[in-house]
Amino acid sequence: MTHRTLVLGIGSPIMCDDAIGIRVLQELEKMGVPGVDLEEACTSGLDLIEIMLDYDRVIIVDAIIKSGKPPGTVMVMGPEAFGDTVHGTNPHEANVATTLELGRTLQPERFPKEVKFVAVEANDVFTLSEVMTPELEAALGRTVQTVLELVKND
Repeated sequence: MTHRTLVLGIGSPIMCDDAIGIRVLQELEKMGVPGVDLEEACTSGLDLIEIMLDYDRVIIVDAIIKSGKPPGTVMVMGPEAFGDTVHGTNPHEANVATTLELGRTLQPERFPKEVKFVAVEANDVFTLSEVMTPELEAALGRTVQTVLELVKND
């Protein structure tokens, strides 16, 4: 049985460490990972619902701040880890947990049954720069490897 998998890189390529999700997708694209769709998103919140529809599994790659871990730490999380978040990048957006719950409610047959997050503790997501901090550059390979391991566990 074939499962449709999406790797969704969230971030901005010009906001320093916020580029990690986009950079991981670029590396995966170079590798040519078979059977996996790659999609960039420079948004969060409810806009993500439509992107995730009709996939069995979605792996979201994004920077995270204030996890209590050192910058560059790569973490795999389930949706339950985001239940206490308040909002996305602005107060008018839904948080990740609300977005997933709404997607499952509105489109239960089309929404992915499995969503995993590969989150990387960021150093700086506010500086306008196309270069990530050294800790995130060093974490890029580990992050790609983590995504590949999740993809193989189908």
